[in-house]
Amino acid sequence: MAPAEPDPVPAPTPEAQPEGLQIALEARRIDASLMATTLVYAVRLTNHGQAPLGALAVGLDMVAAHSSLPVEQQIANPADRLELRHQLAGLAPGESAELKGEVRLPLAAITPIRAGNAAFFVPLARLRVEAARAPDESLVLAQTFVIGELPEQPGGALRPFRLDLGPRTFGKLGQRAVG
Repeated sequence: MAPAEPDPVPAPTPEAQPEGLQIALEARRIDASLMATTLVYAVRLTNHGQAPLGALAVGLDMVAAHSSLPVEQQIANPADRLELRHQLAGLAPGESAELKGEVRLPLAAITPIRAGNAAFFVPLARLRVEAARAPDESLVLAQTFVIGELPEQPGGALRPFRLDLGPRTFGKLGQRAVG
């Protein structure tokens, strides 16, 4: 019996660019005080579509992830408006824009995750972007990012923030899109 011939290996294809509007978040710093946590961020919007986008409105807020909350209260939804943080006149095809800001979450709004005597916080940055595609057509996207401290070992999971150690600044952050 002759050995079977191996299946041909398909030629690698260049990585395709995502179609439409891409939302990326960079968490730059989290400050925890006695009253609130503050996320310092940069949002990058990139138009990978073939047509220009106009009148972009970016809503953004931050909530604390917790198993006691319904998913709908933790994940951004295109139907739910968020506090308006940024506006852009437009984005041409292939164009990107970086928007910087900060958002606060009062400590009273955080249900901590308990582990022994430690109290942890997992921030979720929720974004909603609305843009005009044509005179009577709009594009609405929503994206949620989980934010955490970078792990000591590359490739490890993001770590939650300790809230029980008093005021501090966290600067080695990572973010991951949810969903």
